[in-house]
Amino acid sequence: MDLDRLLDAADTVVGRQGIANLTLEAVASEAHVSKGGLLHHFPTKDRLIEALVRRCADGWRTRYTAAWEETSDGPGRMARALVAMCLADDELWTEQLRQSSSAVFAALAQNPALIEPMRVVYADLHRRIAADDLPPGVGEVVVTTIDGLWLNWVLGLVQIDAAMKARLQQALTTLLAPTASARTMRTARGGAVARAGRRR
Repeated sequence: MDLDRLLDAADTVVGRQGIANLTLEAVASEAHVSKGGLLHHFPTKDRLIEALVRRCADGWRTRYTAAWEETSDGPGRMARALVAMCLADDELWTEQLRQSSSAVFAALAQNPALIEPMRVVYADLHRRIAADDLPPGVGEVVVTTIDGLWLNWVLGLVQIDAAMKARLQQALTTLLAPTASARTMRTARGGAVARAGRRR
């Protein structure tokens, strides 16, 4: 039996019926499998929710790691990667992502300990931000802004549209630009000093 199919069914139940209605019976019905078949893979609701959170966390790590690898080296590499990935790519904001993100809230409602896979991934992301050679607080502003946008979108608190994402992208890019410029100037000055030293 395809585990992703079962997890997709659980995401659908949460997205359509709400966290309170996430039951093993509802998931089995949505996946068109017997409850016994579901229990073979997820003997309890906690194990099902834990798997949902792990899949969501692994997906987030995969996306931001790929974005980092595609971003040019230099100060703010992780922060710049997040801005480009989350605010310039409309294909990221899918209904599937919204549904899978709901697993985090299901975990909090069911048992806060189940959110541990997401905590591990966020610890990794914040380590990368801390090593990003940015002034104190700048990287955290980028992460917190994107997290806030995600939270508003998943919970439907504020209408998120292309115009809002474009404004945030411009604001965060402007925030990050002086750091990149300062690094470029330091590199240029260093090169000039080295050339002057060779001429002496």
